Amino acid sequence: MPTSHRDAHPYGRSADDVRRRDQRLRRTRRLRATQLAMFSVLAVALVAIGVYAVGELQEPSAEPGVISPKSLGPDPAQVECPDPEAMPLEPGEVTVAVLNGTTRSGLAGTTAEELGERGYEVADVGNTRSAGAPVTIVYGPAGYLAAMSVNAQLATAEQEPVLKLAEDREGAAVDLLLGSGYRGLAEESEASATLQEAVPAPEGC
Repeated sequence: MPTSHRDAHPYGRSADDVRRRDQRLRRTRRLRATQLAMFSVLAVALVAIGVYAVGELQEPSAEPGVISPKSLGPDPAQVECPDPEAMPLEPGEVTVAVLNGTTRSGLAGTTAEELGERGYEVADVGNTRSAGAPVTIVYGPAGYLAAMSVNAQLATAEQEPVLKLAEDREGAAVDLLLGSGYRGLAEESEASATLQEAVPAPEGC
């Protein structure tokens, strides 16, 4: 009798071949279903991120075009704002150091003597390499009124002192730096009159 055809497949394949093929098909379908699920989750996440980003871009800022400054350290010290109508300190209340930034020998000593005759307390007399203008008055946050007092002794039509705030300077004492082009003190009568005038508000007040 010829070989049995009980396990033969209608298309000429054995039942084992058919089962193996079915198993491969099922594994392929499960793999594709898993991949589809992962791609679907990823697509939903990308859509959500895109919607959030668009919303952030469309949200108006409190001050359009203004970038908030970034602080990299402690806030710099600010000058102490004087009261309205405040006047320069009286000469007897001001301590000043006089520093010569020129090649004129004895200039600091002579100027210090003149300021002493007008009532100022001279703390030091010396030289400097920081005089970038004919007259520079260096003061700390608490020294604005003292600086304006010294300024009154030096400001003339031909000579305008430069006031320089040193943020790390303590107390009210000031430095007077004499540079090239220094013309001397103002007339005492004019300086006395200026001492009776209200000072302008410093920058930041």
